[in-house]
Amino acid sequence: MKLVVLGANGRTGRLVLQAALAKGMAVTAVVRSVDRAPDLQDARLTLAVGDPCDPAFLASVFSGQDAVISTLGGRWPTKAATSVYFRSAEAVVHAASATGLKRVLVTSTTLLFPGQALLGKVLRVVVPNVVHSAVRMEDTLKLSGLDWTSARVGFLNDDAVSEYRAKRNALLKGGTAVPRSALAHSLTDALDDPQTIGAAYSVAQTNT
Repeated sequence: MKLVVLGANGRTGRLVLQAALAKGMAVTAVVRSVDRAPDLQDARLTLAVGDPCDPAFLASVFSGQDAVISTLGGRWPTKAATSVYFRSAEAVVHAASATGLKRVLVTSTTLLFPGQALLGKVLRVVVPNVVHSAVRMEDTLKLSGLDWTSARVGFLNDDAVSEYRAKRNALLKGGTAVPRSALAHSLTDALDDPQTIGAAYSVAQTNT
């Protein structure tokens, strides 16, 4: 499989690169500048420098590729920062339509699920920009005709754990946190799993 990773310089994106390369994929890492390139050496890894919200740039990257995973997200819950959710999704849809790429996976937020516990209800009020931008992103993908999957997650941590739980179109009980490594494995596992197409998954750490 030939895979494009958006947000490849981030903590989750770097782990997606590692997981994909470990599965034998050829990977193109998209970063905004050479200075932010991931420090990985592999003959199957290619670097593409440009704006992941630019459909023309993405079309040049998507040509001949099989799938894209986006780990893009706002560093801060501001309107400007979180707009990367839907701006990148719109660019991905345009570029995919132009090049024939069909498989798209994105990271999103568990706050989109109904049935939130008290913490989730509070967070929906505290970070409305995250919720609104993620909804717009997922709506864009739903209307695109692409084979999309959304991995909705809560708090991310850096535990060195690859195991995860996942539930289709529903919030996992106790699913407030997930290790970035586990999220990376869930995304690469979902790539060739037809059961994950057209669905939002709650992804969380395993029960302890």
